[in-house]
Amino acid sequence: MLSIFNQKYTAPIPELKSVAKAILFGLFIGLFLIFFEPFDINLSTNENKNYQLLFFGCITTVVLLVFLYVFPLLFPKIFSDIHWKVKHQIILYLIALFVIATLNGFYTNYINHLSFNWSNYWWIINKTFVLGGIPFAFLTLLDYRQKVNLNIAVANNLSNAQKERVTKPSYGTYNILTDLKSKTFCLKENDFSYAMAVGNYIDVFVSIDNTLKRVTYRVSLSSFETQLKEAQKLVRCHRSYFVNLKKVESISGNAQGLKLKLENQSEIVPVSRKYIPIVKQFFQENQ
Repeated sequence: MLSIFNQKYTAPIPELKSVAKAILFGLFIGLFLIFFEPFDINLSTNENKNYQLLFFGCITTVVLLVFLYVFPLLFPKIFSDIHWKVKHQIILYLIALFVIATLNGFYTNYINHLSFNWSNYWWIINKTFVLGGIPFAFLTLLDYRQKVNLNIAVANNLSNAQKERVTKPSYGTYNILTDLKSKTFCLKENDFSYAMAVGNYIDVFVSIDNTLKRVTYRVSLSSFETQLKEAQKLVRCHRSYFVNLKKVESISGNAQGLKLKLENQSEIVPVSRKYIPIVKQFFQENQ
């Protein structure tokens, strides 16, 4: 049972979905406090009671925006699917809850004109974790299970389509412009397996005589993708990976998305949820 906490999980990324999640959860907290008043929060006045309670939700929204959007934007290497697991997501939420609880405590003291008191501080910490800690952990585990089931089902369907497709040699050749004084390199579609972003460089993996070789070029993955937009078999599958779908040997799935096993190499290329429709369309159209 505890092994689930060490399973791969999708790391937070700076997207509109994260913003919407923060706003909706903050709104839920504010409205929940207004309608149910579960913890008998003492307020300095009843005139602005609803606004004061709603501000607790605003605190929640701002903190979640920082943890789910700002931090992933500033520290992409930390918030990476490569190392992110279920336990990291739960720990992130617990830290966010601790910050929310601390700010709630300061806010409660402020509106009641009270000085800092450890007893009141631990009271607000306890109530915040009761209201948010258990739901956050439960929803994370539930979301993990749903993503695993969904992506495994997609992987099984694509595996069947992949086995039925007719594979033909590809003779496309592309001249890729790098960032080094208009220097270019030649990319043969039939030899190309995948490319991986490494800062401002990319590692390009090509299969020659059944041997996988790596060559590094100074060009961003976005520029590489743009220059290969006419190559329908070569697609972006992750923010750090670009892959030749004709080289796919098998497909599997986990909570983060799909995993592609390519011919003649041991590296597993990830497909994040954003790019699953592109991969799915390719195999469905090439059965």
